[in-house]
Amino acid sequence: MGVLKMKRTNLSTHVIEMSEFQLAKEILKPDIVVLSGIKQLDKLTGGFKAGKITYIDGDSGLISNIPNQICVNTYKTFNSDTIYIDAGMCADPYKIAQNARKLELNQKDTLNHIHITRAFTVYQLATLIQDMLEPAIKRYKPQTLIIGRYPLFYIDNDVPEKEAKTLLKTNLCKIHELTTKYNLITIFTNLDKRMLSTSRGIKNTLYKNVDEIVSMKESELITDVELVKSQQKTMILHLAKGQLRLQEFGMVI
Repeated sequence: MGVLKMKRTNLSTHVIEMSEFQLAKEILKPDIVVLSGIKQLDKLTGGFKAGKITYIDGDSGLISNIPNQICVNTYKTFNSDTIYIDAGMCADPYKIAQNARKLELNQKDTLNHIHITRAFTVYQLATLIQDMLEPAIKRYKPQTLIIGRYPLFYIDNDVPEKEAKTLLKTNLCKIHELTTKYNLITIFTNLDKRMLSTSRGIKNTLYKNVDEIVSMKESELITDVELVKSQQKTMILHLAKGQLRLQEFGMVI
C-alpha cells in the first residue's frame, strides 16, 4: 500500500502573501469622490472624498455655488442623495435646478434626491445633528452631507462663549462619527473668513477637527486656493464670458 505524501504548506509564507494581497487590494481601491465642478479646485483636491470632512473657508464668491453643484454631482455620479443642513440661509433649490439643467439632468428627479433642512439657532442646529441626522441617513442613505455656513451660529453674541465651544466640539464629534460610520462625503462651508477672526477660538477648533481645509481668498482678478493641511496651492482666474486664457496663446501661468 502506497503512502500518500502531502506537500507541507509554509503557513507563515501563506499568511504574508495573503496580507500583502489584502494590502495591495486596499491600495488599489479607488476613492469615492465627488467633484465641485471647478476644474482647478478639483485638480488640486482630487475631489471631495468619502469618509472625510472637508471645510471650505474664505471670502470667494465661488464658495456659494459649490454646495449646489455638489448636490447635482452627487446625484449624477452615484444616483444618490445629499443631506444639506442650511445653517445660514445659503441653500438655493433654484440654483441646484439650474445646475442640473446645465448637465442635462431631470431637475425634478435631482431635487427629489436632495434633502434640505434649515436651522435658525445654534440649539436647532445641535438638535438636527445630535438627534435627527442619523435617522435621516438611515432613511435616505445619502452619499454626501453638506452643512452650509457651519460656523455662523457659534459666533453669535447671544450664545455664551463657553456654551458655543462646547456645542461646537460635541457636534463635530457626532459628525465625525457619522462620516466614518456611513462613509459620507462631508463638507462644511463658510462664506466670510472675517467671521472667524474672533477670540472665541472657533476657527482653531474647526481646523483641528476636519481632515482638510480649502481656503479660497478672492481678489479682483483671481481666487487663491490653498489646501491648508496638505500645503498645496493653485489659483482660479476670473474671466468674463468668451474671454480667452493665456494658455490659449501658448502662455502658461
